[in-house]
Amino acid sequence: MSEYDNNYAAYYFCRKRAYAFSLIEVIIALTVFALAATVLMSSFVDALLAREGSSNKSLINTDIRMVRMQLLLEPSIEAAEDGNEYQSLSSGEASWIATIYPTNVVDLFKVDFSIEFREPPDGHSGSYKEILYLLRPTWSEMEERDELLRDKRKELLDSRRDYQF
Repeated sequence: MSEYDNNYAAYYFCRKRAYAFSLIEVIIALTVFALAATVLMSSFVDALLAREGSSNKSLINTDIRMVRMQLLLEPSIEAAEDGNEYQSLSSGEASWIATIYPTNVVDLFKVDFSIEFREPPDGHSGSYKEILYLLRPTWSEMEERDELLRDKRKELLDSRRDYQF
């Protein structure tokens, strides 16, 4: 072999070596890729679980709103206190009951409202309770309403006596 061939072979070997990856570089690249894929997959799974959880929560909230609407549709205070049953969309049959207390404000009632779902979605409680303040003139007794109005009128007139217009 001539010296030219030796130099060419050395040049070719060095140049070829410069364009190739070593085994350790390939393993490091695959490790980084695997870590990135693992992080992305776990994020994707978390997003799917969060979406499923929010849809279950939205279903139970829809059922609660529909049962609450049944309370609001009751024309008399007696029927509202007796409660009722309602077939919900996703939680099966729901039975509700309300305990109603009058307040010192005309036609305003404090309502302890509780619902029991027969088949709640996974991860949700079968019972729900809340306190509502409802303005319902049809639930007022006329005598009590007139007495409250008289008392409020008297308080208003007493408070105005001190002022000179």
